[in-house]
Amino acid sequence: MLTGLAACRSPQSIKPQALVANIVEQDQSLRARQTQQRNETDDFLSEHAAVMLALHQNPAFQAQLTELDIAQADLQLANQISNPSVFYAFGVVNKPYRYAIEFPLEALLLRPLRLKQMQAQSQQTQLQLMQTGFALVRDTRAAYAQAVVSQEKVNRLEEALRVNKTITRLAKTREHLGDSSAQDSLIAENELLLVERDLQSAKIEAGIAHTQLMHMLNHVDDKRQLSLSDALLPSCSAEDISQLKSASIASRADVLAADAAIEAVREKRRLNGLNWLAPAAIADATSGQTNGHVLAPAIRFNLPIFNQNQAQVERVDAELVKALHEAEATKLKASLDIQVSHLKYQRDCQEWQQLQAALLPNSVKVIHDAETAYQNGEIAYLGVLESSRKYLNLRLRETQLKADMILSWSDLMRSTSIPQNLTTNHH
Repeated sequence: MLTGLAACRSPQSIKPQALVANIVEQDQSLRARQTQQRNETDDFLSEHAAVMLALHQNPAFQAQLTELDIAQADLQLANQISNPSVFYAFGVVNKPYRYAIEFPLEALLLRPLRLKQMQAQSQQTQLQLMQTGFALVRDTRAAYAQAVVSQEKVNRLEEALRVNKTITRLAKTREHLGDSSAQDSLIAENELLLVERDLQSAKIEAGIAHTQLMHMLNHVDDKRQLSLSDALLPSCSAEDISQLKSASIASRADVLAADAAIEAVREKRRLNGLNWLAPAAIADATSGQTNGHVLAPAIRFNLPIFNQNQAQVERVDAELVKALHEAEATKLKASLDIQVSHLKYQRDCQEWQQLQAALLPNSVKVIHDAETAYQNGEIAYLGVLESSRKYLNLRLRETQLKADMILSWSDLMRSTSIPQNLTTNHH
């Protein structure tokens, strides 16, 4: 029987590869694009590929995934049965040899409780890593979008610089002709200097954003191009926040992890209420009337005279109270995350829709009207350029709004991600 118990296999926790696959499966965008991705080339890195690289190669996340192996080792340790001990005294003149075999019964009696505690802790670790993975997906998407938008911002500012140079040149020409004052020329020149300053800063920011992304992916020297296709922009669909929040809070990985932590502490409480007894079965052969070593059963256990493990029980009770408070705090944080990310998403969507539906079309119409007026001799060409500059400012805002929308949507997805059932497999 002991041989059979020793040979039983430990319960298996989820493997790192399976956990990453679970993260991908639970992310709507990643799951939808797995079969729709364009072929990767040496010149192009898609957002989907960037997220997958982060999940598989980000050093910090890979280091955290080793917690699964540690949890598996703890499960195996809890499943192991202590070896019996043997006492043997050699015989000498006028003293026969003696021996005793001792087996700790608590290895069998308390093993189920230890296993339940370690299984709950393993579940907690898995769920915490799931939430960490969702956060990494969000951070990678935000970093990818920011890297693309930073380069687009450089392009927009280069267009604005060309327009402002033309405006400055025309303003100086009009000043020489006496059609405008020196103050107008100075204002135009200052605007040009501001755009040049913004362009220099934008180029540095673009380099920083690209470097941060590649370090996140552990591809420091990767020079592939990035691109935000229209398919990556959220659809700005209406979301029922109350239904979304109630469903997500009940199933969010970090909330479930907090519940698993409570279960682990409760199992530890049961274990500490019993492990002070330390019973052991003994096969004793230390005396006998015929040969001095007749085998007979015996039992050994601790007498609870001075303590019944009250200190450990009191400590675990405090840990349980702490775990309950932490679970409540986690639920409140989850509720806050969902509401804030939803409000940010609504804000960005409203601005995007206003920009696309009214501001940009109106700005294009203003440029068209200005060009028509210029052709009819009603205004100077400077008026056309001023209209173009305002249009470019709107396009610059549109570029940044892309990144803001992707970030707010990714944050909403992270806040509402629901993991599959993560169970400890028994073999």
